Amino acid sequence: MKGQGAFGSLLGEAFGLCNVPTLTTRTLNKSTLAVTELKCDRPNSGKTKPIPREDSYLIALQLVACHDHDLYFDGRLVHPTNFTAGITSIYDLRRDPIADLRDPSHCVMFYLPRQALDNLAHETGVPRIGDLRFPIATGINDPVVRHLLSALLPALANPEHAHALFLDHVAAALCVHVAHVYGGMASKRRFTQGGLALWQQRRATEMMVANLKEDVTLSQVADQCGLSTRHFARAFRQSFGVSLHRWLLQYRVKRAMELLANRKLSLSEIADSCGFSDQSHFTRVFTGVSGTTPGVWRRENGFDLKV
Repeated sequence: MKGQGAFGSLLGEAFGLCNVPTLTTRTLNKSTLAVTELKCDRPNSGKTKPIPREDSYLIALQLVACHDHDLYFDGRLVHPTNFTAGITSIYDLRRDPIADLRDPSHCVMFYLPRQALDNLAHETGVPRIGDLRFPIATGINDPVVRHLLSALLPALANPEHAHALFLDHVAAALCVHVAHVYGGMASKRRFTQGGLALWQQRRATEMMVANLKEDVTLSQVADQCGLSTRHFARAFRQSFGVSLHRWLLQYRVKRAMELLANRKLSLSEIADSCGFSDQSHFTRVFTGVSGTTPGVWRRENGFDLKV
């Protein structure tokens, strides 16, 4: 991934490692966020190779203690402290961080570009986040980073089973936490005329679309937006003009209209694909939203009906 940022193979090469486990996601207005696991079992592995400078950060979780190593920033030696298992350390990639490892090391690194922080500030309606503030070369006891990155270890071990929506949520949560704790991001959220913030609108609708065939509850969506069920229900209606349940029905009908153009699909197949319990339920909801039945709508729009 050379030229793509300090994650994956580029980061692995800096540590002399091949085929490092990596998860990537494009969330927060398509910003690339990534998590890379780095495991150096051998002692005295020496200095890491330089990583191309960029306006980004690496947020590291130390999985095992690594007491005997040195750190260099812009060529200046800084002796690290408190690098026990479970600590967090932060690296500014504009400062050419280099590690000289004598102890074996095992860590997980979260790649956080400046663009993601800027997009987060824009979506939440707060001032632009400045440079992150953190102790240089000192391990930080940050239980939020520890638990969030630890939650991704099973996905790193089995990436084929990693659910994209889960990764998006964890990466976004990490970004918000780092921006708030180390970037001083204002905790006050901007609501659109008393409704949801832009990031909450996106989170709610993406969750519903991704789980179209499942019964996602109001409380589950509210929880993902960081709100109580009652507050979320009121704010969602304020933002979209309808309840969450009504929005979901309208979206299912919209998706059904797209599928009705496929002559090979029966009404029962479309009903199942769009999350309706059966064809009768599909017909009833479709008629309530569009004013006509799926069969009539299909014929009126020039498509043959497959029963």
